[in-house]
Amino acid sequence: MFPTLSYLVRWLTGWSLYLPIPTFGFVMAIAFWAAYVVFTLEFRRKQQKSEGLPNQGGAAGPTEIPAGIDIGRLMDWLLLWCGVIGFAGALLLAKLEDGYGLWHQPWHWLVRYHGLTFYGGLLFGAVTYLLILRRRGISLATAADIGSPGMLLAYAIGRMGCHLAGDGDWGIVNRLAKPAWLSWAPDWTWAAHYPHNVIRQGVWLEGCRLDYCQVLPDAVFPTSLYESLVSLLLFVILWGLRRRLTAPGLLFSLYAMMIGLERFLVEYIRITPRHVFFGWMLTQAQLISLGFMLIGIAGTSYILTSSAKKAYFYL
Repeated sequence: MFPTLSYLVRWLTGWSLYLPIPTFGFVMAIAFWAAYVVFTLEFRRKQQKSEGLPNQGGAAGPTEIPAGIDIGRLMDWLLLWCGVIGFAGALLLAKLEDGYGLWHQPWHWLVRYHGLTFYGGLLFGAVTYLLILRRRGISLATAADIGSPGMLLAYAIGRMGCHLAGDGDWGIVNRLAKPAWLSWAPDWTWAAHYPHNVIRQGVWLEGCRLDYCQVLPDAVFPTSLYESLVSLLLFVILWGLRRRLTAPGLLFSLYAMMIGLERFLVEYIRITPRHVFFGWMLTQAQLISLGFMLIGIAGTSYILTSSAKKAYFYL
């Protein structure tokens, strides 16, 4: 794998350049930038509709963005606070997965780095995002719709960063034979050893004289790669539907169902710790995923069965 950009450049070109920039951090910066672009595009589209300018159907849209909001300044503000608080949330939920350490070694639990969790960053960042927009007169449903495509794209890119760096977000040991329908793909797409992983986990690579010389002795499911590809596909679907699903909150409800189902299923082949919930062995992420799916189903059902049968779909 590519713990720093030096490894990535060497793999791509054969050049030995000293680039100590962490690959994961570099890809996460791209994820933030991509989300910033998508969020901005959606804000400007909603603002244009609110100002009564013609949209794709030739008619003016409903008022969703209050007049006078500077989208550029708003996005800078959102990027700062959602990034800071979302990062704190990602740290916190990762710590809370270690329940044993919290109760038995609280000081060690407090100072130890437990990694980052997607849902921690999403939940804390989303609450911050919604509160900031609500104070500016934007409804929660509209704000959630605007943010859904951007969050999916950022997640897709971020998970690719996890895979490229080999940061430990991989799956369980995979001893299954690669299926015939995947014969065209490299072996590491089915079972990966993550050589040179950034967390230095595994056994020593014989003859290696680099800074990161560990490789997993048993191949694992590259779950971060799977999540990246699936999330990218879901982003394309959501981006294509954003002009057609006109009921406030409907796009977000679809997002919640999709991201919840995707994460719930992939957890079965990840190495995440499991806990007992009402007799059901689930990971923390699966429990949160169930909540997302329920919110998505409830929101969609409410909108589609609402007594106000308006033009919820633009076809």
